[in-house]
Formats: sequence, C-alpha cells, structure tokens
Amino acid sequence: MKRIIIALMVLSAFGTSVFAGEMKKEGSVGIGYVMPTGDVAELAKGGLGFGLEYEGYKINDMFTIGAGLFITSGKGKSDAKVAGVTVDYSAYTFSTWGLTPFIKTEKAIDLAGKKANLYGLVGLGFYNTKTECGGLSASATNIGFNIGGGVMLPLADKMQLGFDLKYHTVSESGSSWAYLVPAVKFTYSF
Repeated sequence: MKRIIIALMVLSAFGTSVFAGEMKKEGSVGIGYVMPTGDVAELAKGGLGFGLEYEGYKINDMFTIGAGLFITSGKGKSDAKVAGVTVDYSAYTFSTWGLTPFIKTEKAIDLAGKKANLYGLVGLGFYNTKTECGGLSASATNIGFNIGGGVMLPLADKMQLGFDLKYHTVSESGSSWAYLVPAVKFTYSF
C-alpha cells in the first residue's frame, strides 16, 4: 500500500508539472568534427558530424526538454593496432546515427558586454552503429548516453550562433563506441 501511495504522489507531481511549463519551440542545426575515443579510436579516424535538435518544452526557468538527431561518419586507420598487431582498416567506414532525447539547463551570462547563454545537457537515446567494408556491412542498435554543453551568442532577434561540445558513448558487446564532438551550432526560435 505504501508503494501505491508513493507512486500516486509521483504521478500527481508529474501531472502538475506539465501545466507549469510552456512551449519553447527552438530548432538548431550543427556541424562538427567527430573525434573517436574508447575502443573505436584504435580503429577509426575522425570524421564529419551533423546534428539537428528541437527544444519544445520549457519545464521552468532553468530546464528544457528536447531531442536531437545526429549522424557521424569516419574512415578506418591504415595503421590500427589490434591485440598488438598493426592492421590496415583504411577500406572500412564507420558511421553512427542517434536519436537522443535530452534535458538541458541554461543560464544567461554577460560576455564582453553581450548577452550569451551558457548551457549544459544530458541525454539517453538510441544509437545505431554501422561498419562497412567491401560491400559487406554490420550494424547494431543500442541505448547510449550523451553529455555536453556550450555557449550561444545572439545574432538577431530570434537567431543565435554558438559552440557546442558533446560526448556520446555506446557500449556494444563489451566494446565502446564513443565520440567527442566539438561543433558550430545555429539556433532559431519560433
């Protein structure tokens, strides 16, 4: 009975928080350089990353809920080390796409006389990792984690430009697909 009462209290708190928030409606596009870390760093070079984000619900003055879609690509190294042996993976391509809901916190700051927004975010989402070589491919979809932050500077009334740094990690069969992605980001509020 005690658990049922606690569950009802939690559900009622979520129900009231829905009415306390407001729609934010902000879209972003970013492009960056994907730097592999973890196990994939031994096999792959860095590559291009592209991302889209939408923030649609502002919980309160500090927190916003949103979702992102990102795509990365990279080539294999010609001098990869596997179990102490040099292997040529240059014919391989590695790619990842992810659908990542997140929660973001934001703070307005004064940056050299201009208003800027400093933010941090954390998310958990679905990641699909794919490896291709010579017409053959292997892929897997797993749940992964991302954390990041950045700074946005105003360009015009509803537009911002900034710098974003995110770390994505996915564990698959005992190995780690992890990326550090510095990016330039453009945001439009509507």
